[in-house]
Amino acid sequence: MAKKRKRTVNVFTLSFLDVMAGGFGAVILIFLIINHTIVKTEKSDPELLNEIRLIDYQTEQAEKNRAELMEVVGDLRNRIADAKERIEELLREVETKTDEVDDVEKNAIDLSATLELLRSEIQSAQMELDLLESRDEASGKTPIEILGEGDRQYLTGLYVGGNHILIALDMSASMLDKTIVNIVRTRNMSVERQLKSPKWRRAIDTVEWLAANLPLDSNVQIAGFNESVKFLVGDGDWSPVLETDPVIEAVQLLRETPPEGGTNLERLFRRFSEMDPLPDNIFLITDGLPTMDDSNRSNLTHEFLRRKLTVSANERHSLFLDIQRSMVPIGVTINVILFPLEGDPWAAGAFWSLCYQTAGTFMTPSEDWP
Repeated sequence: MAKKRKRTVNVFTLSFLDVMAGGFGAVILIFLIINHTIVKTEKSDPELLNEIRLIDYQTEQAEKNRAELMEVVGDLRNRIADAKERIEELLREVETKTDEVDDVEKNAIDLSATLELLRSEIQSAQMELDLLESRDEASGKTPIEILGEGDRQYLTGLYVGGNHILIALDMSASMLDKTIVNIVRTRNMSVERQLKSPKWRRAIDTVEWLAANLPLDSNVQIAGFNESVKFLVGDGDWSPVLETDPVIEAVQLLRETPPEGGTNLERLFRRFSEMDPLPDNIFLITDGLPTMDDSNRSNLTHEFLRRKLTVSANERHSLFLDIQRSMVPIGVTINVILFPLEGDPWAAGAFWSLCYQTAGTFMTPSEDWP
């Protein structure tokens, strides 16, 4: 009898309907559970739902308020930026006004100092005028008389005093004019035309003005210098100021003599160093630094004596410094009246240094002085 085979069970032998029925039952079970939870929540938590709706409302209002606040913040930022810009503008204005106030205060201080100085000079001039008037009444005459506008008085700072006063006038060719071209042109003209040179006539008027304002109890000498030195008052010795004729004759001689030649300042210093007694006050009337000397240290030739300019401003300045260091006597006051000259930039500073060293006065007169 044949042996019966044992049947093998396989899960995949379940019917399709069994599977579908099981899945459908699982879906219904899940639906019932979820729906029951929702119904139970709605029925059991009404307060929670109210709170949720309140939170949603508050959130919406907060968003609106936030937008409004952002708009206000933006406006405030713009106003702050405008305020900062205005503040910076005001600070700049304050700084400008402060500078203006400082300038006004400085000008006020300068004006006050100038006013005090003018008052002091006026008092000094008045005292000198009173002294001169008293001396005039005592003596009955003045050194020389200046006609026309030559008797005008200026607050120059010049001290026209001393016992022995020397007036030294530069008579070199450069005194014909203040520009090199006009100097060369005038030098080639007639003597009459040279004597009418405005610069030369002003220089002689300056000599005359100084002579007219000398103390009546002093002694005077007038020297003309170019390449050489010549004393013009009397026989070369000191002449009393009250003896007016020698001074008048010296001024007249200057008006008849045209300027010529170079400028030898060393020879002038050597000559007045040999005077006995020494001058205690010197008035040097010139227009520039020397162009030649006696020792041939620089081998200089006056630049207006040749068509080619051979003397530089630096060379003239170096020559002047040599003379200042070695030939200026101690105790002699030197005052310088400098007329303008083209091409001599060191002259003003060099002569100012000389006046400062000797306690004198340096001045460059205006066109209408004296």
